[in-house]
Amino acid sequence: MRLIIILSPTNKWGTKTEYTNLRKFLIKDGYLRIAPEVFMSVVANRKNSEKHFRRIEEFAPKTGTVRMMRLTERQYANIYIVSGNADLQEKEIGKNCQIML
Repeated sequence: MRLIIILSPTNKWGTKTEYTNLRKFLIKDGYLRIAPEVFMSVVANRKNSEKHFRRIEEFAPKTGTVRMMRLTERQYANIYIVSGNADLQEKEIGKNCQIML
């Protein structure tokens, strides 16, 4: 199962540091940055994803939006790349979902 986190920061004063802290937390927690404001992580099951959701809610900024989405491996495999190529991180994780970062 994969977790997709989508950030939509606002331009309000003081929110830049909150989003920076959230981004740093996500990277430290093992999430991969797949787009400028989109992060992805691989989890074992739905129960683990609930744990990650609760942890992200603690770091979520007061303004803007933070969206969290769960995808199964089958749903994620249906993603079609229109232009460009999958980067090295996505290729490696696609081959072996149990990579330790």
